[in-house]
Amino acid sequence: MEGLHVTIDEPTIAGRRVFVFGDVHGCYDELVKLLARADETAPGNILYISVGDLINRGPMSAQVVSLVRTRGILSVRGNHEENFLKNLTVMSKKMQLAQELTKEDINFLKNLPYTITIPSLNAIIVHAGLLPLVPLAKQDPYTLTCMRNVVETKSGGYRPYSETDQGVAWASVWPGPEHVYYGHDARRGRNGIQRHEFATGLDTRCVKGGQLSGVFLDGAKEALSVPAKMTYFSG
Repeated sequence: MEGLHVTIDEPTIAGRRVFVFGDVHGCYDELVKLLARADETAPGNILYISVGDLINRGPMSAQVVSLVRTRGILSVRGNHEENFLKNLTVMSKKMQLAQELTKEDINFLKNLPYTITIPSLNAIIVHAGLLPLVPLAKQDPYTLTCMRNVVETKSGGYRPYSETDQGVAWASVWPGPEHVYYGHDARRGRNGIQRHEFATGLDTRCVKGGQLSGVFLDGAKEALSVPAKMTYFSG
């Protein structure tokens, strides 16, 4: 991996609009449509960033990875990329996706960071979330890829929790000042994009028959969504 945490400066953005989109999970057709809708607003002048979980559950994971890589779309690492890479060396012959991906695609996944920070937009992109009161450099991979809730500790801090039956949504207590854009929490995405004071959740359950959604990080933070063609996964 090239870096756990990546920072994008203004020269890299180069005047482009930044559009962050939610969990794709192999929903290639929906991704193509969402990118086309966004392109209409500023043709050829958009920096695209994924919140991770490009792969698994949906029908065209390899095509999604290839599209993202070849179009120069940035992405953070989701729990599905994390698990895929952990199992790659020992189970590659049994994993269909590993057979479908090119070496370039696999290297692309290996080099996905856990976070992308854009200081000029006061934004951090992460797959699952950030633990409040903990510096970015000390956030652990489990928190960054799997957390949905936080549970308050006796010391007044928080511990990460991957389910929703204890504690509260981490985003509801994230104090800022950076605004965090994240995915992963499809359970709370039934009603669309999740908006908090300092966090925006973009997993709107596309692979489960919902929508694929994204948001521009400038101006009025315009959101775009396209409906899923069908329910690909019901678990």
